[in-house]
Amino acid sequence: MALIDDPQVSELLGEISDFAIFALDVDGICTDWTPISSSYKVAPISEVIGFPLEKFYTDEDRESGLYWENLKTAVNEGRLDTVGMRKRWDGSEAWTRISIVKKLGSAGEHVGFVGIVYDETFQYDAARALHVSEEAFQTLVQGLHDHAIFMLSPDGYVTNWNAGAERIIGYSSEEAIGQHMSVFYSEVERERGVPTQILEQARIAGRYIEEGWRVRRDGKRFRAEIHIQAIRDENGEIVGFGKITRDITEQYEARQNLVTAKEALYQSEKLRSLGELTGGIAHDFNNLLTVVRGSAELLKNESLTDESRARHIDAIVETADRASELTGQLLSFARRQPLQPKHVELNSVILDMTELLKRTLGGGISILKTPGPDLWAVRADPTQLENLILNAAINARFAMDGAGTLTLATQNVAGPAGDEVCLSISDTGAGIAPEILDHVFEPFFSTKGPGEGTGLGLSQAYGFAAQSGGRLEISSEVGRGTTLSLYLPRAEAKADEDRQYRNDNAGRDVPPGTRVLLVEDSRTVAVFAQSLLEEMGCDVVHASCGEEALDALDNEPNGFDIIFSDIVMPGLSGLDLAAKVRRQKPLLPILLATGYSEAAARGEGSEFPILPKPYKRNTLSNKLVETMEAFAKAA
Repeated sequence: MALIDDPQVSELLGEISDFAIFALDVDGICTDWTPISSSYKVAPISEVIGFPLEKFYTDEDRESGLYWENLKTAVNEGRLDTVGMRKRWDGSEAWTRISIVKKLGSAGEHVGFVGIVYDETFQYDAARALHVSEEAFQTLVQGLHDHAIFMLSPDGYVTNWNAGAERIIGYSSEEAIGQHMSVFYSEVERERGVPTQILEQARIAGRYIEEGWRVRRDGKRFRAEIHIQAIRDENGEIVGFGKITRDITEQYEARQNLVTAKEALYQSEKLRSLGELTGGIAHDFNNLLTVVRGSAELLKNESLTDESRARHIDAIVETADRASELTGQLLSFARRQPLQPKHVELNSVILDMTELLKRTLGGGISILKTPGPDLWAVRADPTQLENLILNAAINARFAMDGAGTLTLATQNVAGPAGDEVCLSISDTGAGIAPEILDHVFEPFFSTKGPGEGTGLGLSQAYGFAAQSGGRLEISSEVGRGTTLSLYLPRAEAKADEDRQYRNDNAGRDVPPGTRVLLVEDSRTVAVFAQSLLEEMGCDVVHASCGEEALDALDNEPNGFDIIFSDIVMPGLSGLDLAAKVRRQKPLLPILLATGYSEAAARGEGSEFPILPKPYKRNTLSNKLVETMEAFAKAA
């Protein structure tokens, strides 16, 4: 039987690929030599068979009798496996593995040995390279002092610990290895099961990343950036977790300090803006009060002619209107102006305003309209919208020095945030410098000279856009002009929902004898309003608060045709009063009035019509008639 066919030899062959097969007698003399690979074929058979194989051992090993010791081991234990430096036939040395198996006869007696020898230099070099790589990796890991790197068992127990972990967390490797990772969390987090939840997330997702507070060994907290990676074997089973914890306390504190500094800067800017706002308000109102007070004092002069007296009265009325406009602008800028939104077609608004714009801008400015096709409707306060367009046009006239082209364009804009309609107002004027452009929406900031504007037009427009759920943008190029773009959300058109608002200059008569319950806590305003209503032919009952109004409703035998109530009052507010009356008398018309109401600005009481203060006679008359007609239609 050939040696290669020996079953014991065949078993050994499954372990190697580069080898020689041999047989020895009981005295260790080679009786068969079958070289398989080229590295062993160089050995002449005539010089191998009949000799012990100790010539493949180094001189040092031969002197120590290692070959014969190996044979004794094979006899006593049945098999010998040894790895070491051996000699090739050409005299060079190689890392070699030798396996010798004790061979038994049919009666179980020892009849010799069979074995294999194979060159393992390549595998040894690869293993050594891997070992060097592992040592380098361990050196790298242990040298990372700003990263805590350690391994966890599948159950979360520490199995490996680097120097960075000792420095950051405070435990030595002897203290940490064997501890559960929960020791690095606070007691509250442990009670809530946070460590277990984190491991479970890493187990399911394959990794877990977070930033949070962790606890050092001495109990002090530190800000940590944590990465946990699940480690799987070749079958996909989790055999542990790798965890990297980085101390980012300094970076975190730097970020917080930056946030604090930004907040301080923001507060400083707010105070600066507030100072400018206060100064602007004081300046404009003092100018208005100067006119009112001066005209009132002059009216005391009994020698005034009728013409002079009328002129001073007109000045007071005009100045009061200007003061009302100024407060409206301030409220709009602060997004506190109670709006009366309606469904609006921007193309129709521009068309209706064309003649007004022509008269306002003068003949030197051409008006170009580019209406977008199939334009969506928007929902906005039409009066505020017209004011925005008019103010923008006046600013454009100033920028163009009375000569140029004003372009009003509309278009639908579909975007990820929702459908919008854009109204852009462009001029061919001087443009605005970049360093100024960032400030144009600030209150009382103006590019005009002293006395040529309040600086509230754009800030008012900005507040109106935001309060309407839209936005206002501006772009400009020096020497080429400026474009103001108003974006408003698309509204679903409802043909019968809104009525056209009426011109305040054309008052509608209140039916004579209309019974009005006037609810007003301010004595002077109540006297004025009652006089105004009575001058319209109304029968008026005054209540100074909401509670008195409820008593009047219960005790007035003839009842009332409408309630006209202020919103801001001590005790029961006008909104609360309206809500109570609506529940008790759902068909009784209610008109509310306010100079400013936080609740109304938030949209509360939007189901009731609201009349802004101060109001004109025609404005009040129109609103009373409109409110009563609306309730009559609902009935």
